[in-house]
Amino acid sequence: MSLGITPQISGQQANSTLSYSFLQEPLKVNITDSDADVNTIYADVTRISTEDGSVFDTQAIYIHRDITSLGTIAIDLSMVMRQLHDYDTYKFSSVLDISNGWDSVVSKYIYKFEFYTNEDSTNKVEVLKLPIIGGRSFETFVPSVTYQTEIRELSNSQLAIGGKIGRYYDPGFSLKQISTVTNDDYRPTSTLVAQTSGVNPCEGVVYWKSKRGGWMMLGVDIKVENKSHSYEGARLSVGMFEATSGSNPYVGANYVGTSSGLTMNLKTLSLDRDTLEAISEIAGSPAVYYQRPNSIGSTSTPSSSTKIELMRMTSSSAPIKTHIMGGDFSLSLSRISDIDYKIK
Repeated sequence: MSLGITPQISGQQANSTLSYSFLQEPLKVNITDSDADVNTIYADVTRISTEDGSVFDTQAIYIHRDITSLGTIAIDLSMVMRQLHDYDTYKFSSVLDISNGWDSVVSKYIYKFEFYTNEDSTNKVEVLKLPIIGGRSFETFVPSVTYQTEIRELSNSQLAIGGKIGRYYDPGFSLKQISTVTNDDYRPTSTLVAQTSGVNPCEGVVYWKSKRGGWMMLGVDIKVENKSHSYEGARLSVGMFEATSGSNPYVGANYVGTSSGLTMNLKTLSLDRDTLEAISEIAGSPAVYYQRPNSIGSTSTPSSSTKIELMRMTSSSAPIKTHIMGGDFSLSLSRISDIDYKIK
């Protein structure tokens, strides 16, 4: 038997040496065998803890593909990893939670694929991958993924230059160089940095999960809040007046309850072109959080345990004005945790 596994895109890695890849990017491999009697290719998939190297589970014969004699099959390993990935990791109530939430940046599990055939189930060919939870666009795609690959659009120092993060905490993550890890702990290194000077942008800060894997943040200059009120239930048929137990008239409710919500229109002013282009990548982010300021014009560093709230992003706008090579960034958010009251 000679089972061969070759990535379709030159420069991607798929072998027995553990390496990074982006979960949302394709990792298609061609699989061939020189034995003419081979007609089926199998693969067991084992999930191994990223934290300590222990085996979490093994999915026996998770991949089962028929192959023609001396033919080739193509399998997208990223698609398999997405099927087994635990996406339920966005359970944050503070920036400190984000900083501790390394499993929102890289997968909880290393994936070990063991390929074999109907003719030889003993000599298995391994592929080991540690997915970064993100993906790049076509124009920023590079096949090779290493510990030096950028996992957010702007660094902390690049954001600080624009003066739009004030003294808020910025959660950062750095990938480990896999070849230097000796204790089976491949979790990224986290940092929580707050600027030591400057005034906080007066209307709070937005944190969001970067599509490249890490986390981004930006202070807000202007905020407009709108609170909504709605009635639940169809208009019920009620009389003009009803009578209380004391025989006094009152108006009966023709609804069963009320609901209130909150929307925010946020704006950050005068960003340079590079920052504006990077911030515009918030579109499509799977998680956007808002943190209110301690006080307007505060020069004190907010606590890393100050509440942040997961919001729905309804729109974002980052028009780049040709002549000034930059512009303002606008963002609209709505509250998820609406409050409902029942009266019937």
